[in-house]
Amino acid sequence: MAARQQKAVAAVAILAIFLGIALNIAIDIVKYDYQSYEFEERRLPKSVDRHPNSQRRMSSAYVPPSGMGGYYNLSCPFEWSKYSCAYMQRGPKAAEIVRASTEYYLEHMTSIQAAFNRAVKEGQSKRIFFTGDSLMRQIFVGIACNAWSLQGGSIIENAEIPWKEEWPCKETINDRGHCFITGGQHSGFDAASIRLTNGMELHFVPHRGFKDEDTAEPHVLQRLVSDVARHDGVTFGKKTAMSPGGPKVDVLVYNVGIHYNLRVTRKHIRHYANEISKPLMMHEEKQHGSTKNVTISSNSAESNSSSRTRTIYVMSPAQHYNTNDGQWQKGMTDESKKCVKEIPSNPRAKVEQELLIPGVNVDVLLDYDDLSLGHMHVQKGDDCSHYCMPGVPDVVGARLVEEFLSE
Repeated sequence: MAARQQKAVAAVAILAIFLGIALNIAIDIVKYDYQSYEFEERRLPKSVDRHPNSQRRMSSAYVPPSGMGGYYNLSCPFEWSKYSCAYMQRGPKAAEIVRASTEYYLEHMTSIQAAFNRAVKEGQSKRIFFTGDSLMRQIFVGIACNAWSLQGGSIIENAEIPWKEEWPCKETINDRGHCFITGGQHSGFDAASIRLTNGMELHFVPHRGFKDEDTAEPHVLQRLVSDVARHDGVTFGKKTAMSPGGPKVDVLVYNVGIHYNLRVTRKHIRHYANEISKPLMMHEEKQHGSTKNVTISSNSAESNSSSRTRTIYVMSPAQHYNTNDGQWQKGMTDESKKCVKEIPSNPRAKVEQELLIPGVNVDVLLDYDDLSLGHMHVQKGDDCSHYCMPGVPDVVGARLVEEFLSE
C-alpha cells in the first residue's frame, strides 16, 4: 500500500512539473503576442474625447480642447506613461505643465500634419536609422504617435514595439511613491521599429541610458566607422526590432546624448564627424564632384544625391535645472533640481555647433530651439531633461520628417 501511495505521489509531482512547464510556455506566447503589433487588427480611437484612458484624468487636471487632433493621455499605443504628463501629473500646478505642453503641440499641429501628409503623398520608401539615448527615443515616439493619429487615418503599416515586462521608474515620479506603469505596454522599450504605408522605415536603437545589452548598441559609433571603411556606407547592425527592408541606411539620425560630460561629448562628436559623417559626404564628392552646402536646422537642408547615407545630427535639447547653466550637476539641492522656464544658453548645443558644420562634416544640424521651454518638462522625479508628450519632441520629430523627404 505504501509503495502504491509513493508511486501516486511521484506521478502527481511529475504531472505538476509538466503542467508548470506548459503554463510558462503559454505565458511566454501571450507576452510575445502582446508586444508585437499588426495594426490592421488594432485600431484605437483617435478622438481625445473618447479615448480609453480619459477616466485617468483628475478633475483638477487640464482638459484639452474638444475634438483636438493628434494624440493625448495614452491614446497612442506607443506612448510612455512617464512622459505623458496628462497621465502622470496631478493637481493644479501640474495642470499648468500639461496645458503649456499641449498648447505648444496644438500651435504646431498644422505643420506636424503637413509633414506627415507630405510623407504620404510623396511616397519615398526611405530607411531611417536613429541612434541616441532616451531623448532621441522621445522623438521616435513622437513620430510614431503622430503617424498613428494623423487626421486622415493612421499611416503606420506595421511596427515592432518590444515593451519590457519590467521597466525601472523612479518612485518619486508618482505622488503616492510608486510608478503607474512599470511593465508591458506604455512602460518602456529599447529598440523599436515602424514601417509607414509609403514604405518608409524608421528604426531606433539606443546607445545610452537604461538599456538591455541584447536590445541596445553601446558601441554603435565603432560599428558605423567599420561600416564606412568596408562599404562606403552604413548598415543597421543587428539590434533593430524589425528586420529592415534592405541593408542600406538612407538617413542616419544621431545624437551623442546627455550622459557624458562636455569633454567626453566633444570626443564622441569629433569621432562621429571625422570618421562617419564627413567620409560619407566625401564619398559623394568623389562620385559627383561636389557637395551642396546645407544650412542649420529649422528649415529643410538638401543634399544633391540620394545614393549615399545622409547624416542628420539632432542637437541636444536644453536642460532647465535651476543651476548656473541649466545642466544636471552632482550634489544638487532640492531647490536646484527645480525646473526654470528659461536659460540663457545650452552648453551642449554650443559644443555641437562649434564642432559640426552643415555641408562640411554633417548634412543637417537640427536645433530644438527650446531655451525658453523649461516649463514644459516632465518635472516629476526631478526631470528637467525630458519634455512632456505630446509637446516639444513632436515638433522636432515633424521637422525631422521634412528632412527625410529632402534630397
